[in-house]
Amino acid sequence: MRLFVLSIALAVLSGCAYLDPHNMLLRQMGGVEPARDEFSPRTRPPLTAAQREEAFDFVWSTINERYYDPALHGVDWAAASRRYRPLALAAKDDEAFWSMVDRMTGELRDAHTRVESPASAELRRRDESVTLGFSFSRIQGKLAVTGVNGESDAWWAGVRPGMLLIAIGGEPAEDAYAKLEEGTRHDSTERSRHSRVVRRLMTGDLGSTLAFTFERADGTRFDATLSRRKITVRPSESHRVLPSGFGYLRIGVWNFSLAAKAVDALEELKSTPGLIIDLRNNPGGALPAVNRVLERFFVKHTELGRATTRTGKPVSLLFGAVEIVKLKAVVEGRADAYTKPVVVLVNAGSASGSELFAGTMQGAGRAKIVGQPSCGCLLGFLGYARVPGGGELAYSEVGFVMTNGKRIEGEGVVPDHLVSPALIDLQQGRDRTLEEAQEVLRTLVK
Repeated sequence: MRLFVLSIALAVLSGCAYLDPHNMLLRQMGGVEPARDEFSPRTRPPLTAAQREEAFDFVWSTINERYYDPALHGVDWAAASRRYRPLALAAKDDEAFWSMVDRMTGELRDAHTRVESPASAELRRRDESVTLGFSFSRIQGKLAVTGVNGESDAWWAGVRPGMLLIAIGGEPAEDAYAKLEEGTRHDSTERSRHSRVVRRLMTGDLGSTLAFTFERADGTRFDATLSRRKITVRPSESHRVLPSGFGYLRIGVWNFSLAAKAVDALEELKSTPGLIIDLRNNPGGALPAVNRVLERFFVKHTELGRATTRTGKPVSLLFGAVEIVKLKAVVEGRADAYTKPVVVLVNAGSASGSELFAGTMQGAGRAKIVGQPSCGCLLGFLGYARVPGGGELAYSEVGFVMTNGKRIEGEGVVPDHLVSPALIDLQQGRDRTLEEAQEVLRTLVK
């Protein structure tokens, strides 16, 4: 979860570890650790052997010195270096090099700590992806399509949610998936690792293709060769009063713009007898954005958990005068807070900031959780560090503990009401999770 910080003049802070001990501002202002070079991913020359060594050492030492957990989750980090260094330095090309360095960070079982190649980092900054345009998951023991982007080849080829993957690239889908999984780095949970497997399959060079065989609900099959296209994803907020009379608010990502819209939506929905907050497939975002919405649900001063750091001190600037991440999470309370029953919807795609919101509301007894276990990916990083050679490194510097003592990282938010996904629901376009949420609210209102 990216934590946005104050904008203070770069000239004041450059080179001063006492003013900015976490190097947050330099990273937020473009990642000048080390200095940015003039090459774009498309014009960058191949890394030399010396540059690969420098990049590898930078990633290893930065994590070794700055990771939030000094025990590094129990990982023998020196042994990880000895194992991955020769593999990375001998990688066949630069993309393979960056992938191998990222695999080393995967030894920490931490979705937030990762390395991105120059090309991947550029796409992220532009909110773009080059993808085949659909997602899938294992449902009732089968690989099933769960979503399709309307701009993708997959949609126009007739791929729809609820269809089964029968073959990938001419191989049985299960065999192809197993090979992909074997070559994918470890992650916070198997749920988040699955997401990496899907991204690895979906993404690739612009215009590259892959053949699939799909099976419809009636058992008929069809083949489709899909092209990877550039798709821009713009997260959004939506809200309404449902026919049941309950309020509904969906937040696509935790940024300041959508948080402001969510606050306005809560004002519109304040007269509803119960509220559903839909965080399914919300990957997280900025901590202040989460806190801005959280405070709208508590009337009194309330403690909501705590943060952990390597030093045991808050994340701060200016000799500790400005605390960016406090060790104790609290809300002061608002007289106009929404006080009626709340249900939060989550699934495996609900990560980071969404888990913080859902876990905090659950731990404080302020909401019931409905859906599937969340990602289990709740740590905080303070911005990307520029790696020599053009890659970028994110590394976790903050841990979170809920008010009930639970750590979401590695486990996820466990729903109070579990709704297992079913093929028939995908095929019929039925949202059983939303249905269950309204039933829960009816019980709470009574």
